[in-house]
Amino acid sequence: MIYLIDDNQFDQRRNNYNLTFIEEGIFDGYLLSIEKLEKGKDFADFSHLEFLKAADCIVLHATIEDYDKEKGFLSGSTSNALKIKEFISQEGDEVPLVVFSNAMGEPEFDFEKNPNYIRAIKKNLLYDNLFDFLNHYKKTGDVDLRIIAMGKNFIHKKVSELTLNILKAIESKEDSNKLQGPDLKDVKSELQTFIELSFPDQNANQILNNIEKQLFTIQEFKLKLNKINESFIKYGKNIYNW
Repeated sequence: MIYLIDDNQFDQRRNNYNLTFIEEGIFDGYLLSIEKLEKGKDFADFSHLEFLKAADCIVLHATIEDYDKEKGFLSGSTSNALKIKEFISQEGDEVPLVVFSNAMGEPEFDFEKNPNYIRAIKKNLLYDNLFDFLNHYKKTGDVDLRIIAMGKNFIHKKVSELTLNILKAIESKEDSNKLQGPDLKDVKSELQTFIELSFPDQNANQILNNIEKQLFTIQEFKLKLNKINESFIKYGKNIYNW
C-alpha cells in the first residue's frame, strides 16, 4: 500500500490540480489517502504512526499540520511530518519516501545514491506524475520514484541527456578518426549508464569492452548513439543491437 499524506484543505486536489482519481477510487487497495494526522502526546511518542512502517511508499506533504479533534489543524505544528521523515521512513532508508510542497521546486532526487528518497518536489509536479506512478505500482508492484521525479518517460529523457553529454565530449574530434579509449574517459560513467538503459538484459561491461575493441570511427559511434536515442523517442525503448 502507498500512503498519500496531504491535508487537501479546501479540496485543493480538485480545485487547483483538476485531480479526481483518488476520490473516485481508481487505486483503491493500492493507495490510501490520509488528510488528518492527530498530534502525539509528545515528540518522542510516535506510536500512532507505527502503521506506516508497513507502507510500500509514503508520499508526504512536508508542511501538513498536526490535527486536534477539538481545535482542528494546529497552525505551525508539523511534528507528525518530522516524525515520519526521521523515525518512520528514515529519509527513505526504511520506507521509500517522497516529500512535496508548494514551496519546493525541481525534484531533489539522486537515483544512484538513494533510489527510495525524493527529498523535495513541487506539489503540482508530484500530482502531474502521481497517476502514472500509481498505475505502474498497480501493474507491477514496483515503487519507481523516477516516474514521480521525471515522468513516465524518464528513461527516454535520461537517454537523451546522456546522448548529448557523450556527443559533446567528442564534438571536437574528426569524424573520420578512429574512436580511442581516451576519447571517452571523461564520460565513461555516462556511457555505461547509457548502455545499461539501452541494453538492460545484456552485460554492460562486455559491451563497453567490445566498443573499445571494434575501432569505430567517430562518425560511426555518433550514428549508433543517435540511432538508439531515436529508438527511445519513437518506441519508448531501444530496438537495436549495438
